[in-house]
This record gives sequence, structure tokens and C-alpha cells, in this order.
Amino acid sequence: MTLVGGVVVSTGETALADTSCATTGSVDYGFDLAGDGWKFTTGDDPAFSAASFDDGAWKSWSVPDNWNNEADLKNYDGFAWYRKTFTLPARPSGVADSAIVATLGQIDDADQTFLNGTEIGRTGGFPPTFDSTWEVPREYYPADGLLNWGGSNTIAVRVYDGTGGGGFYAGPVGLYSKAHFRGGKAATKAQLAYACALLTKQHRAIASGDLRAYASTLADGFFHQGDTAERRLSEIRAWKRKVTLTDAQAEVFVDDQGRLVVDTIRGWTASDGTELLPPTREMLYLDPRRGVELGDHSRFFRDSYMSAAMSKRVQFNVYLPKSYTRTTAKRFPVVYMLNGINGSNIEWEARDMDAVLDKLIKDRGLEETVVVFPDGGSGWYVDTSAGNYKSMIVNEVLPMVDRSYRTLADREHRGISGVSMGGQGAFTIGLTNPGLFSSIASHIGALSLAPLAGTAAERAANANLQPIKMVQSMTAAELNRHTFYFDGGDQDEYGFGTAARNMSVALASKGVRHDYQLGAGNHADSYWMPKLDRSFGLHSEQFRTHPVRQPKEPRQPRSPYVWP
Repeated sequence: MTLVGGVVVSTGETALADTSCATTGSVDYGFDLAGDGWKFTTGDDPAFSAASFDDGAWKSWSVPDNWNNEADLKNYDGFAWYRKTFTLPARPSGVADSAIVATLGQIDDADQTFLNGTEIGRTGGFPPTFDSTWEVPREYYPADGLLNWGGSNTIAVRVYDGTGGGGFYAGPVGLYSKAHFRGGKAATKAQLAYACALLTKQHRAIASGDLRAYASTLADGFFHQGDTAERRLSEIRAWKRKVTLTDAQAEVFVDDQGRLVVDTIRGWTASDGTELLPPTREMLYLDPRRGVELGDHSRFFRDSYMSAAMSKRVQFNVYLPKSYTRTTAKRFPVVYMLNGINGSNIEWEARDMDAVLDKLIKDRGLEETVVVFPDGGSGWYVDTSAGNYKSMIVNEVLPMVDRSYRTLADREHRGISGVSMGGQGAFTIGLTNPGLFSSIASHIGALSLAPLAGTAAERAANANLQPIKMVQSMTAAELNRHTFYFDGGDQDEYGFGTAARNMSVALASKGVRHDYQLGAGNHADSYWMPKLDRSFGLHSEQFRTHPVRQPKEPRQPRSPYVWP
């Protein structure tokens, strides 16, 4: 027997501990729903959600899909419904409904999903408050008793597409246990109790305000979603109030290195019920031998903070190069990358930007760089009634990143890039803040447009923020404070290829060097993503022309675990 966090735990198969902090050890179970057998129709009717609805007259369908590939739906934007009726086998031993994740992959643009007539989740917004969330993976959690094991079940998905392709554009689509979905194996009862004991110790330490006890549950070298142990403890102290830490729907499995992984919805609340951090699904990695939380050592994750500029909590994504988590003193240059319209910081996850950047750095020898992806919504990176996006980035995100991460906090090691609307924003923010950014890059950017956000009066006030006109009004000396890359497709549906060509003419007329490409292609990822080597090559060249002497790295204890 061992004592972990004040809870007695058996080291054998039988655990003498309260395991209420986890619903199950998460057995390995999966039921695939992708492929044929679906039904599809356009239009919208609440009756379509009912399990008893007769969809026999609908089109036979297969998912994942893109309905714009169908001749009669080539330019269709609007509502559509998907339905599939299927028979589940008898309930496997140890599987509770609440342990099942209904995964629907990624849907363009918004959805509302029903299982056996009951809504299990929705993502995005439907008209009149349309909100595109094409980049967000759908993971929904059926309530206990909702699944009909050994019988017929019906899933119905209401979808709205506002622009571009529509439907399930990527999987996985199915019903899975968390262990199966996350790629692990089931935990034993002893392992489950061990994990529960550690979580219980954390909960009690936070509730009592004993930060030394909480710190003792964090491993040397703890790093989780951007938090070191020091940063985590500083955040808790800054709240200056009694705090409750909770873990909901917590389930435990074991990864391929023997680490215990807790799939949980973790929340931090004040004693008056105020959410200090919104409940967030997290993967907690625990050392099964030392009774400490290791952190996930993630290099691509979402961070967040309470924004005064936006009057709400806002997210941003962070990419860290490989050397970042293997060093403790080295500092890195940083690039801010801005999303296009109807996008957000999450869209970069759908593009697997961490893998893309890792490969660029490895194969092209580019500078290892921290990349920050703010949530620009559809705000055109200006301050209007639609949101103070420029102030958020320039006055809040930028200094916070320099405080929280090991960046080289000067203009010579700070660049800005963007796509479409984000390309326009990269130019306007970069040119109006020459003391902050030294390199500017735009992919398929709206360089011929002024910001299209806010009221008519606000748009008129921001009409001067049109990148081509800004360049035309600036001197060569002012422009040469920056280095530039931009591109456009010769078949760009919005004329941004022509805008890129005109920008090149404007810069060339002033003798300003720049890297520019007008190539065959349209307004799509397939055109601009292969050119990331050009934009990040520009940033790398700028950073390397200003070398920095790095501090000596202290000796680090060798971890028995391997992190990506």
C-alpha cells in the first residue's frame, strides 16, 4: 500500500480509494459512422431531428463530403440536414454512455447535432447571427441513457454553410471511448485510483489555499499549455481570492509510454461562483511512479486572457519550435499570424500548422520561431464597434506574449503575417507600428481594400487604412524600415492577385526591395500554403541579420519520457 495525496492506494489490481473523480478507466471501444449509409437533403425543418422522421425520399449520401462537388449543389450556400440510422451492438462491458464521444470531424460552417431526437451539441451560429466555425473539431458527449445499445439509433445533423464548400469536410466521424479516440489503452483499477488520488490532492490544496502543497504535485520541468509551474502559481496568486479547482467527466487511460492520461474538463472558479478560467477539456499527463503532473509539453496550443479591449476573455494560439521545450534560457524571435474573414485562432489547428512549421524549419533551415495566432474574428484588425482588434493585438497580446514566453522582445526579431483579411491587417498594423514590427508578409491579402468592419461612419474613418494607398503615401525611407513579402493568385475571385501586382508596382516605384509572387491559382489554401517558405523565409532572413548572443543553458534533469 502507498499513500498518495492523503488517500490510501493499492499498488495491485484492487484499489482501496474513492475513484469518484473519474467516471471510468475508459475502455477501448469504437463505432465508425463514416462512409455510406447517410441520407441528405437541403432545406431546414425542425421535424428532421426526430428519430421517427421518414427520410426515405432523401438522397443517399456518404461522409466526409463537400456538397459543392455535386453538380446541382455547386454554388449552394444555406441549410442542409444529414441523417444516419444504425444499429449498435450490445453494450460492451465497462462502457457507459457518458464515456462515449460522438465525433463529427469538421463541418463547414455551423451545426446542431441530435442523437435519437435529443440535441447533444452545436457549434457556430445560424442566421440571423451566423458564425462560421469551420475550423472547430466537433466532439459531443451523449447523456447517460441516450444510446440504444443492441438496437436502432439515429443521428441527425443540421448544417448551415455561409460561403464556400459545405458539409463534413474531414473526419473522424463515429462513436468512440476516450481511450480509443485519444489513442491509448484502458487503465487498471489501481491506476485509476492513483490518478484520482493526485487530482484529489490538487483539489484540496487549491481549496485550502495551500499553494506549496499544490506546487508539490507539479513535476520539475512541468509545462502545460504554455504554463510553467511558476507561471501557473503566479496566475493563481493574482486572483487574490479563494479558488475551487474541479475536474468533470474525468476519465483515465494509459499512453504508449506508460503515463497516466486524464481526459477532463477542468475548471477554476472563485468562491462566489465566478469563472476564473472557463471549463476547458484538457489532457493531464501524470507520472505513474512519482505522483506528479508532468504537463502536456504541448508546442501548439490555445492560450487565453481577459481582454480589456474586447471586454471578454479572448483566445490566441501559440506555436513553439522544438528547441523551446528543450531549453530554459534560450530566447526566440516571434511572428504574429492573422486569420482571414470568418476565421479565428482555431483555424490554424485545422491546417495542422504545427506540423507545417516543424517541416519548414527542418527542411528549409528556417529560423526557429515562436508563432502567435490571435483571434481576429472578422474585425479587419482595427478598432470599431465590431471589436477593438488592433488594440487587443498591439496593446495586450504582444506585451503579454513577451512576458509569458521566451521571446526576443524587440522589433528586429518580431514579424507579422496574414492571410486574406489578415494580409491586409498585417500591412496596416505593421506599417502603422514600425517600432514593433520589422518584417511584413501577406498571402492572398486584401491589399486593395480598406477595413470592412463597423458602422458606415467607422468604415469612413478607417478608409485611409488601405495598404496600397498607405504605401503610395509613404517615403522610401519609411518603407525601408520593413522587409516585405506578398503574393496573389492570377485567378483570385476577389481580385487580390491584381492587388498584389499593384502593390509590387507601388513599392518598386519608390525603389523598395520586396519579395512578390503572382502565380497560377485562386483564393484558396492550395495556392498560398505552399508559399509559407517564402514568407517565413523573409522573416528568418530579417531575424538572422540581427544575431543575438544567447545565455548559457543550465543543466537539466533527464526526463524518462519523450515529448513531441
